[in-house]
Amino acid sequence: MTQPYETVISEKQGYINSWYVFYVKSGEEMKARDNLIKICERKKIDLDFIVPTAIKFIKKEKQRIKTYKTVFPGYVFANGIIDAQIYNMLKGIPSVFRMLRDRSTFTLLPVPAEEMQLLAGIMNVYGVIEAPEVSFEEGQTAIITKGPLTSFKGKIAAVDKHKNKLTLLVPFLGEERRVEIGFIFAEPINQEVTG
Repeated sequence: MTQPYETVISEKQGYINSWYVFYVKSGEEMKARDNLIKICERKKIDLDFIVPTAIKFIKKEKQRIKTYKTVFPGYVFANGIIDAQIYNMLKGIPSVFRMLRDRSTFTLLPVPAEEMQLLAGIMNVYGVIEAPEVSFEEGQTAIITKGPLTSFKGKIAAVDKHKNKLTLLVPFLGEERRVEIGFIFAEPINQEVTG
């Protein structure tokens, strides 16, 4: 998927309102997002839509090509206020199946704020998760900056530049545990060399 990402989350809304999830046809997330945007513009509904994606580099004919991979296949995120009336206007759009909702009461369920804050912290305003411009090296010390292991430090055991992941040896309960983590969740710790 090498489509441009020109839809910016509007500054007036930012991440203030609730986030909702639309279930869409897998592989057609961008088409579903575009259809939702068109309907909202036509009906003057104030919602922002994103398809969280990650930059991925592939090799084709000895060249490194930048592509975008959908992080949550089959989902489109909507930022704004959605009530039953707006939901009824948006359901039935091509490639869109339904929204995340409570199965017993059928009330729409927003994405929990703490989950969305974590996602918002690693995405840019286009919904793209970019690999940081940080270089990690084996033997170096790194600190985990996001997630449940925040502030844990460990020695880098392995670096996978293709997957943008590193393996840390983190001391936990008296043992070193191997933790695989994405580059975006860690920072190298600059250690001064004393001579």
